[in-house]
Amino acid sequence: MFIKRNRSRQGGKTYHSVLLVEGVREPVIRPPGRPPKDAPVKTRVVHHTLANLSRLPEPLVALIEQYCQGKLPTGLPAGKAGEAPRVQMGPCYGLLAGLHALAGEVGLIAALGSDRSAKLALFLIYARVARQGSRLGAVRWAEDHAVAEVLGLEKFDEDDLYAALDWLQIHQERIERALAPKIEPGAVFLYDVTSSYLEGQCNELGEYGYNRDGKRYKKQVVAGLLTEASGEPLSIQLYRGNTSDPKTFVPTVEKLRLRFGAKDIVMVGDRGMIKQLGKEALGAAGFRYVTALTDPQIRKLLGKKVLTPELFDEEPLAIEHEGRRLILRCNPATRDRERQRRLDQCRRIEQKLAAGNARLAEKPRTKVETLRKQAQSWLEHYRFAQWMQLQVTERVVGLLKDPAVETQLALLDGCYVLETDLPAAVADARTVHARYMNLTDIERDFRTMKTGQLELRPIFVRIAEHTEGHALVTMLALKLVRELDRRVAPLGLTVTDALARLNGVRLIGLGEPTLAFWRLPDSYVAAQQEILAVLPTLPAPKLSLKKPVKRRLTQPRRGRVSPPK
Repeated sequence: MFIKRNRSRQGGKTYHSVLLVEGVREPVIRPPGRPPKDAPVKTRVVHHTLANLSRLPEPLVALIEQYCQGKLPTGLPAGKAGEAPRVQMGPCYGLLAGLHALAGEVGLIAALGSDRSAKLALFLIYARVARQGSRLGAVRWAEDHAVAEVLGLEKFDEDDLYAALDWLQIHQERIERALAPKIEPGAVFLYDVTSSYLEGQCNELGEYGYNRDGKRYKKQVVAGLLTEASGEPLSIQLYRGNTSDPKTFVPTVEKLRLRFGAKDIVMVGDRGMIKQLGKEALGAAGFRYVTALTDPQIRKLLGKKVLTPELFDEEPLAIEHEGRRLILRCNPATRDRERQRRLDQCRRIEQKLAAGNARLAEKPRTKVETLRKQAQSWLEHYRFAQWMQLQVTERVVGLLKDPAVETQLALLDGCYVLETDLPAAVADARTVHARYMNLTDIERDFRTMKTGQLELRPIFVRIAEHTEGHALVTMLALKLVRELDRRVAPLGLTVTDALARLNGVRLIGLGEPTLAFWRLPDSYVAAQQEILAVLPTLPAPKLSLKKPVKRRLTQPRRGRVSPPK
């Protein structure tokens, strides 16, 4: 490579340009006719322009020219005679560059595009993987990372990131369709929903509903996640916080049919998800389904003698009923765990009741009715009121158990029933059971998105478009996390371990610090080499004019004393 300076004169004005050029030797096109025997192959040098450096300051152009000539030493020039050159450490590079290279392989870069909004969206995805937190926190985090050198992004603030959320929400359908694989007939898709609570009361999608996060007095949104059979995310959709699970299923069927062009596929949903309306939508689309019956549905079939307790075994068993197949199975490990849990809860209630009766005996002014109400709340909390009753004798509160009812309730410990309309010739009982158990993959995705690596919750944004964009960012980040986990798992490392090691890879400065001319290190420590070996090769840093990332909010944090200037 070399620097080429051009000068031209047009219309009485003189124009200068500075180009970074690479000379490549290429074979010359052979003329017609038979060449002489053992004639050497003729070649010529062709110059390819790599970059236009006309807008760079002259000291930086001179530095690049010296570097191309191999005359530039590593680090800063020595300040005194005989003093060793000092090494200038640049911004963190390995984390963003590694994720960016990985995003290229999984198709994220191609799906999002190359304009500024797409680059901001990519930065949001990388920040969600590496840091989580708010958009303002992501801007602060970017100040120590090579955002310009990796993505070519300069001079942005949190308002730009909020605009990127709007852009993602508008282009969600296109992005999901670009990332989706070709759907073959017979493919299996998993669908499940979860809820994520909100901080504040003003989110446009927030409503009170069945809160799976244990936040009883906070509004929430409902998120439906559609994945492939392996748990690879395909699409995410947000609903109002009071939307029931079955109401989210019909739109998902239509999404598969219209957006992704699916035909003759199998949908797998948890118990209570695929109900009558969902089955009708599946039938109209030509889809099949696998789901599970709820406990009341199973007991109703037991009451009608359609099922008997003897049919439940460790080996799945299929029976026909009203044009559908029921797959029966009992998990011994789950059965023992449920019985042990019930036994522990009974002991806990008895211990609390014994302690309460001891207080009644020691303190005559203590009211019996208070203990009785507490004990009744314990029974209702553990759902034992059906087979346990309280008996008050003088100043002693006791328990009366109904063994027959207890036996009836324990009848289905570890037992479950699957329902499917798949013909036996297509999938036997074991295959249907294996497809249903794939739902554990989507549950693992939810754990990663909500409480693990990505922290979808709590949600701080208010506008509906921002909320939906935030959910899409989390789903796309999940694709990166899954791919990174597949690569580092054979090393015995977690995603967190890999990110920590990549975070230690920094750029090294060449020339004066004000020129911001960086290169990759010549070598890495063993821990970093181990991670870099399983990732795509880190690209060379892009040349940047180092316009700083803007931090719009400059006031000190409330409750903190600002340091002296």
